[in-house]
Amino acid sequence: MAKLKILFGENIIPNCDYCQHCVVESGTNFCKVKKSINAKGKCSKFTYNPTMRKVTLKALGDYSMEDFSL
Repeated sequence: MAKLKILFGENIIPNCDYCQHCVVESGTNFCKVKKSINAKGKCSKFTYNPTMRKVTLKALGDYSMEDFSL
């Protein structure tokens, strides 16, 4: 567990969207351990899984070829 804190930081906010025990069926999250998720979207069995996290990409601004020339 100590290595996970080093790699991903200590201030990961628990959320079942990126929990190891989360299963998504027809758009609804279910917990494999507790079978239900509370209203806040988290439970005491939270285990961080970075592969479950959804990445939001920001669009780049408008650039021309002159911006990349020396």
